Amino acid sequence: MAIAVSAMAALPHGPGTRAAGPRFYPDDPIQADDDRAFDASGAAPIEGSNIWDFAEHTFLDRGERNPIPAVNVNTMDEVPDSTWFTNRIGRTPLSPGEIARGPITLEALNVDGWPIIEGKSQGVTPGYRVVDPSGRRYQIKFDPPSNPEMSSGAEVIGAALYHAAGYNVVEGYIVEIDPERIVIAPEARTVNMAGREKRMTKEDVMLILRRAARQPNGRYRAIASRYAEGKYLGYFKYYGTRPDDPNDIFPHEHRRELRGNRVFAAWLNHDDSRALNSLDMLQGPEGRKFIRHYMFDFGSIMGSSATKAQVPRAGNEYLLEWEPALLTLATLGLYVRPWIWIDYPNVAKSIGRFESARFEPERWKPDYPNPAFENMRADDAFWAARIVARFSDDAIRATVARARYSEPGAAEYVAKTLIERRDKVVRTWLPGVNPIVSPALDASGTLTFQNSAVEAGVASGPTAYIVQWHHFDNAAGPGEAIGSEIRVSEPRAAAPLDSLQGREFAAVKVRTVHPQFPHWADPVTVYFRRNGGAWR
Repeated sequence: MAIAVSAMAALPHGPGTRAAGPRFYPDDPIQADDDRAFDASGAAPIEGSNIWDFAEHTFLDRGERNPIPAVNVNTMDEVPDSTWFTNRIGRTPLSPGEIARGPITLEALNVDGWPIIEGKSQGVTPGYRVVDPSGRRYQIKFDPPSNPEMSSGAEVIGAALYHAAGYNVVEGYIVEIDPERIVIAPEARTVNMAGREKRMTKEDVMLILRRAARQPNGRYRAIASRYAEGKYLGYFKYYGTRPDDPNDIFPHEHRRELRGNRVFAAWLNHDDSRALNSLDMLQGPEGRKFIRHYMFDFGSIMGSSATKAQVPRAGNEYLLEWEPALLTLATLGLYVRPWIWIDYPNVAKSIGRFESARFEPERWKPDYPNPAFENMRADDAFWAARIVARFSDDAIRATVARARYSEPGAAEYVAKTLIERRDKVVRTWLPGVNPIVSPALDASGTLTFQNSAVEAGVASGPTAYIVQWHHFDNAAGPGEAIGSEIRVSEPRAAAPLDSLQGREFAAVKVRTVHPQFPHWADPVTVYFRRNGGAWR
């Protein structure tokens, strides 16, 4: 295994482009980012509003709109584990069952008889909050009467797939609630239509249930989301850093996992991927508190808009987009947006509006501009697409099964659509850079690597790989080339072991020749370090 992989554009090598000191350190490549080093006990909750979040991202340029290389990757161009992200399917193979299980720790959940402690004050989905016998809180959210099973099904699918990808998500369980066993705690409070807090009554609960889908057995299906541990601190933004978190040093618009989230969001049609659907929680022991960052609320993904079927605009156009709006105005309505013509199959109400035939990953958009998404580069998209490619058909089907769709054909359609959208995502973004991965140099001097686009079946084999070895000094930087370029037809080549004798480091540049992808000729540089008798 190599200690570093870089595209030439990502890690410049010329004189004066790098600070003095060694290029690589003994702990490279870093597998975990120590972003819990400083106590964050002083952090306070951040509150926001849907209106302001929309306005500032639509009318103001937030963050640094400059697609520089992501600043939180290691020398292998990967995202280390952190309070933001934990490598799961991207680092270790997961079974379909493990992926489908997602973050949940219980086999099943029964919330009947758990007292309601407060009304749900945020979001558009009707619901309330309950507490279990041990004191743990859960948020209960219901499906809309027009689309039973839709929002709750989207929640469990989205949470499981995002969890497997590496993001922090809360536990969510599909539950059935018997209205005859609903209990309201004496101290339960809610907010009335005028925005005033009041004691919660049975009438308040009935108002919530009137906006919820009731099953033929008289019970109400809902999603029960377990509160994350720690103190609630509001949400994180997709730009800047959190000023009260001493560990938050990388601007969010330049974090790879937030940029790459555009790829996952496009796959799942997570058009509501915005700051207010994130969650920051203060965790850890006294004197060593840190903030963990969560993706939160997946009720508005795929074909669901939480309280109704997704609108055709979602994923295709911002809520307010000047060019098509002015074009429609100038033509007195004669110009028809292309997404108006999308034919959404009428399979089941529990699906909403979800399709793959007209899906174009590179043209997909959230509800309004996202600074991190705007800064996504080809290498960020490649990183995310490699993760998406690891979700097998069986894993997707197993995950969809956890949604427990009861309508005939619903589960089959959702799985089929997710598989087709996955294939489009991988086909769009995996060939976007020279796709050399998994380099290794064995003791016999054989260099091996993989072409991830070829492995994923989204590109044919290249005409050739061109390999050039170099000396490398960790203090002085790149040295002279070793011999001539080597042209090979397979992803393997011999290393000049005699020339590397006694050297601690070696570097090799690999270019890929492919008639369909001329940009694959941009070299990927791989660095190896001698460790005892082996190269790594």
